[in-house]
Amino acid sequence: METLTILHSVLRWLLLIVLIVAVYKAFTGMQNKSAFTDSDNKSGLLLTILTDSQLIIGLVLYFMGPWGLKNIQNQGMAVVMKDGFQRFFAVEHILMMLIAIVLIHVGRAKSKKANDDVAKHKMAFWFYFIALVLILASIPWPFRAGFESLGWY
Repeated sequence: METLTILHSVLRWLLLIVLIVAVYKAFTGMQNKSAFTDSDNKSGLLLTILTDSQLIIGLVLYFMGPWGLKNIQNQGMAVVMKDGFQRFFAVEHILMMLIAIVLIHVGRAKSKKANDDVAKHKMAFWFYFIALVLILASIPWPFRAGFESLGWY
C-alpha cells in the first residue's frame, strides 16, 4: 500500500504539470484565436490518461488503504466526519477528485466536438481550469493543518 501511496503522490506532480500546460495552451489558443492543433489534442489525451491512472490508483487506495472505506467501516461515519483529517480522505478528497476527473473528460470531449477552433480552446480552458482549481484544493498539501506528518512528500 505504501508503494501505491508514493506512486499516487509522485504522479500528482506529472498530472499537475500536464494540466497546467493544457490550461495554458487552451487559454493562449482562445485569446489568440489560434487553430486547435494536434498538439492541443494530444495534451488533452495525455491529461486524460494521467487522470485515469491517478483514478485507478486512488480507488485502490480508497478501498484497500487505511484512510478510506476501511477507516469508515472500522470507526463509523460519525467518528470519521468529526475528525478533519479522516474526513478529508474518506469523503472530501475522493469527491472533489472525482468531480475534477469528470470535468477533464467532459472538457476533452466537448473540445473535440466543438465546431470551431476558438470554441474548442474555450471548452478545454474552462473545464480544465475548474478541474485544476478543484485538484489544487483537494491535494493533501503538507502545509494544511494536520497534514504535516504524512511523510511522503
